[in-house]
Amino acid sequence: MSISRLLLLVSCFCPILLKAQQETPHSFGVKIFGQGKPMILIPGLKGDGEGTYATTIAHYKDHYTCYVITLAGFAGQPTSGRTAGVLLGQRDELLRYIKEQQLKKPVLVGFSFGGVLALWMASAAPDLFGPVIDIDGAPYEAALGVDNLNEDSLQKRTAGMLNYINHATPAMVAKYDSAQHSPEGEKRGFEFLKSMIQDTTQIPLVLYWDRKSDILSTGRMINEMTLLNLQDSIAAISSPVLVLGSWNGDPTFTSRGQAESAMKRQFAKVSKVTIVYSEQGKHFLMWNDFDWYIGQIDNFLSKKK
Repeated sequence: MSISRLLLLVSCFCPILLKAQQETPHSFGVKIFGQGKPMILIPGLKGDGEGTYATTIAHYKDHYTCYVITLAGFAGQPTSGRTAGVLLGQRDELLRYIKEQQLKKPVLVGFSFGGVLALWMASAAPDLFGPVIDIDGAPYEAALGVDNLNEDSLQKRTAGMLNYINHATPAMVAKYDSAQHSPEGEKRGFEFLKSMIQDTTQIPLVLYWDRKSDILSTGRMINEMTLLNLQDSIAAISSPVLVLGSWNGDPTFTSRGQAESAMKRQFAKVSKVTIVYSEQGKHFLMWNDFDWYIGQIDNFLSKKK
């Protein structure tokens, strides 16, 4: 090969190699659909991103590039390998990924557990994001609908849970997993999910994600989320925020108005927030009240262009 051709090849491939070297590996999963403005979609606890947002992706893929996330340890995605600050690690990895991909003001969407994570991301890097859409996640989940939360008791409970997780032997994990996913355990899970999902034919999919999720990793992230209080830090969010809420099936609330009032108190420090509640839809709003859900998001995004 001639020197001139070799130099040409080097000049062509160097930028590609440099980009590969600059990008840091990430432990979360990401699938990319469509084209257009960037949109980040984060599912709920133990959820698979594509499965959670299938109809949302179909609706937006002609106008948005949808970056669909599955968090490390959820629904078969390998764990991050971290044993401390697991959720914080996911937050920081996602922020780094958005910067490395040079995504300009992406729409940030999060459902439930993923909604809280989205709020945390937008609080930590407010200049990075465009509109933020929180689907039934609260800035301080442990305190939502609780008049007098005993934070000392909460700290002790979570410390005890974390100690158990950190000292769990493989035999203990196997025993818990066997009980959780036994026929009796699956039946209990099915009954519990009926309060969140109206079409019961969709419940087996969520139970499948649960079986595929890593017990220790998800346990650590739940522990972090339980203690996470974003009520003050969300004041830093400069983007408009849409909160889509549900109360149907939630034993904490007896009316839509009660649920909406509780959420408004938690979002009091966000300057540009719109909070709307579905009258009938249960927690998985993208499944249970899709026309209302997608109509609210369409309307919100059309005003932010």
